[in-house]
Amino acid sequence: MAQNATTHELAGGPVPAPGAIERTGSVDSALDRLWHLLTSMKLALLLILGFAALTLVGTLLMQMPAGVAEDPQARASWLAEARPRYGGWTDVMDRLQLFTIFTSVWLRTIGALLAASLVACTVQRIPGTWQTMRRPHITVGPSFFEHAPQHEAMTFHRAPVEVVAAVQGVFSHHHYRTLVEDDGTVHLYFDRNRWAPWAGLVAHISIVVILAGAMVGSMFGFRDTQFMLAEGETSAIPSKDGATITLNSFQDTYSPTNGAPLDYVSDVTVKRDGQVVAQQLVRVNEPLQYENVAFYQAFFGPAAVVTVKDVAGTTLFSGGVPLAWTSNNGGNKIGTFSIPGQNLAVWVVATTGPNDPSVKPGQVAIELYKADTGDAVVQKSIDQGTATTIEGLSFTFDRESKYTGLSVASDPGAPLVWLGCFLLVVGFVIRLYIPYRRVWGRLLARPDGGTSLSIAAVGRRDTGLDAEFTSLVTEIRQAVTGPARS
Repeated sequence: MAQNATTHELAGGPVPAPGAIERTGSVDSALDRLWHLLTSMKLALLLILGFAALTLVGTLLMQMPAGVAEDPQARASWLAEARPRYGGWTDVMDRLQLFTIFTSVWLRTIGALLAASLVACTVQRIPGTWQTMRRPHITVGPSFFEHAPQHEAMTFHRAPVEVVAAVQGVFSHHHYRTLVEDDGTVHLYFDRNRWAPWAGLVAHISIVVILAGAMVGSMFGFRDTQFMLAEGETSAIPSKDGATITLNSFQDTYSPTNGAPLDYVSDVTVKRDGQVVAQQLVRVNEPLQYENVAFYQAFFGPAAVVTVKDVAGTTLFSGGVPLAWTSNNGGNKIGTFSIPGQNLAVWVVATTGPNDPSVKPGQVAIELYKADTGDAVVQKSIDQGTATTIEGLSFTFDRESKYTGLSVASDPGAPLVWLGCFLLVVGFVIRLYIPYRRVWGRLLARPDGGTSLSIAAVGRRDTGLDAEFTSLVTEIRQAVTGPARS
């Protein structure tokens, strides 16, 4: 006899084979658990703390400049310069993406999970918010009118219909909506600004929009807050093939009274394939915009012009070295560079003044480290203008100079971030200045023909509700005890 392998015939018709219900239930259960996890406040808090922790790490640690991570040679050179500072942890930190934290899989994953959690929490709240706005709960028990933060009980020698009319008139005057239910006891409900709770959902969505903008900027843009150029130096512009930027000069001015900086300005020129395409004096509030890349004046400092030659007299390196770091033991300004073709990372250490025991005025100290291990090789102070041989190479401290620090950014996600910030401000303004207020009332007819009226409200975080509630009670008493209403 032939049998159906997937269904069994019962009186009610075919039903799923054994196991089908269990599999469906298992899928539903997994989805329920995932939904419960995404809507958990604990998860959202942990994700926010994780996002903040990674951001802090990215602020404290050196970050690879834009474009370096994608270039194996530039990456190796950058790690060689950082290795003396972080030692044997350098490669581990690099594998953990701690030097590229703002584009790391860690930050993107946490950002995506946080956005998903916020969306889930928002979706979960929509039905309740809609129900509260459209069909609020009108009937409440007698104990509510005794224990609510704002409550009042009143007795009037007027019929219930007169009291209801007077109370409705008072609340209508204050722009409240009125809903009435009569199940033998007259239940009243009043609310104002019933659309205001949506502002909370707007605030949730705004954070999602901000995160989306940050993710778009992270994936399709870049930001380099440590882009440094010494005077006369030229550097390639990240993400712009054939484009370079040159620092023609840097000028800083100070107050003659207290020495505070008054202005600092970088004279820069941008070229594309050898042709000048932009030239501008860049100040803090006057950035240079070239296509979708912006250059902001961020910081500045001293630089040392150094020349390195091999035994044959071939120049291996010549240029200004920004002294952008500060040593932990003495406060010396330090700059670093790599020598092409040599397994060496060079640190240039400036003097702190006449009392510096290791570097005298008119000198810099040259510290050499193995690029692959970070091990120290030698340290030697050299005089300005005098070629000095160190480890078979000729080092010359040519002169002092200046460098400028620019923040270079291309952020296609910026419009989303600005939109999210606008929505966030709108949400907070509505929640703070347009409060959602609800008041419940209960009328009972008295045997003597009068009416007992109880009203109550809940507004623990609404600082203005106490005064308004008192005013409403006063106006109700006056309205009901006035001339009799037909």
